[in-house]
Amino acid sequence: MAGILGNALKTVCSNYVPVRNPLKSAEWWQRNFGLEYAVPYNAAEAQAILKLSDGQWLHLVETDGPIDNQFPNKAGYEMFRLTFEVRQIEVLYDHLRENGVKTAELEDRDSCGINFVFYDLDGNKFDVNECVNVHRTPEAVERLKGHLFGLVR
Repeated sequence: MAGILGNALKTVCSNYVPVRNPLKSAEWWQRNFGLEYAVPYNAAEAQAILKLSDGQWLHLVETDGPIDNQFPNKAGYEMFRLTFEVRQIEVLYDHLRENGVKTAELEDRDSCGINFVFYDLDGNKFDVNECVNVHRTPEAVERLKGHLFGLVR
């Protein structure tokens, strides 16, 4: 069957995130990331649907149940379910920290790029990535890493 279909999965079009208050959460995502509504808010659906810059939808779904967006990997590290791709990661990182968003430190994940983890209003854990080696010149990557991590070569 795989031969007939090839790689049948094209992209992830929607991601569902458990939240306590969809409107308050949507405002937080708008303020911190500039996201816009994909469709008008409908209270009957108990979710706010926002659109990422490439068109994927982020569903902020109201729940009274547990918020369990994380899970431990085999080594016990609390994993996130989503990694967002960004440009100018250093600008976003500074913006989130200035806005009081809970963030972890920036990490150089070598060929994977530069990443950091942040948490939304409900404690959901997310990862952010910029593949700097793909989107910046080697000189720009060295300057960025030197600035962010104090690396001198």
